[in-house]
Amino acid sequence: MISKVAYGLNSVALILCILIAWEIFSTQAENEFLQNELKIMATKSAEMKFAVEEAKNGQADKLNREKRKNSELEESGNAKTDEIVDLERKRDELKTSTEVADQELEDLSASIQKSKLSMAGMDAEVRTAQENLRRLSMSIPVLEQEISILRNQISNEEKRKFDLEEKLTTYEKETQILKQHYDYTIVGLKKDFYEHPWLERGERLTVSSSTLDLVTGILVLPVGKNHGIEQSMLFSVRAKGKNICQVRIKEVAFDHCVAMIVPLLGSPKELMEIKDFDLVYL
Repeated sequence: MISKVAYGLNSVALILCILIAWEIFSTQAENEFLQNELKIMATKSAEMKFAVEEAKNGQADKLNREKRKNSELEESGNAKTDEIVDLERKRDELKTSTEVADQELEDLSASIQKSKLSMAGMDAEVRTAQENLRRLSMSIPVLEQEISILRNQISNEEKRKFDLEEKLTTYEKETQILKQHYDYTIVGLKKDFYEHPWLERGERLTVSSSTLDLVTGILVLPVGKNHGIEQSMLFSVRAKGKNICQVRIKEVAFDHCVAMIVPLLGSPKELMEIKDFDLVYL
């Protein structure tokens, strides 16, 4: 029985505790709801204050804008007045310029009429010039042909001049050689009556100096009849133990002679490099 009473009391106490806990939780939940509502109200109040301040500032800005617009309109009115005055001045200037332009246009028209009259005379001159140009154009090929012929003639004359200069140079050298030969002949003739030497075939004659012209093939030797040299003799020119070339005597004086180099035999150019050589009578 006691245990049942105790069990019943415990159940009642448990129920009371549950009710008290539920009341406490309900009170806390209500407090939290009220705090949230207060926060929302505070936020809305702050927003309302901010909106009021923005409205005040907007009104002030709008007032300032209106004042600024009025000032700009006043300035624009003054500018328009100045612009009207300036336009009137430009209108007067344009009127004056138009009058001047009209006068210039009249002068220009008169000048054009005069130019037309002068151009009518110039047309005849242009036609004459065109006819002359056509004739000149037709004569250009003939002139070019004549110029080409003259150029060829000039080229031929220059070539002929060059050939003549070469011949004159050769004649001058031959003249000097023949003059020297003439002088040697005069001297040799004086001794020709007293000495009568001769050469045998194969005999050697040493020459220490000579005059050579490779262009004409003439070789002047300082030996003549006094050493037995006779016209048409054929000699072999030797130096340093070898044959250089062959020469044939063309003209003979007492102490010198003129020989012609036999072509296509040996190397006559080597005579320019040596002073002493032997003549072997063939």
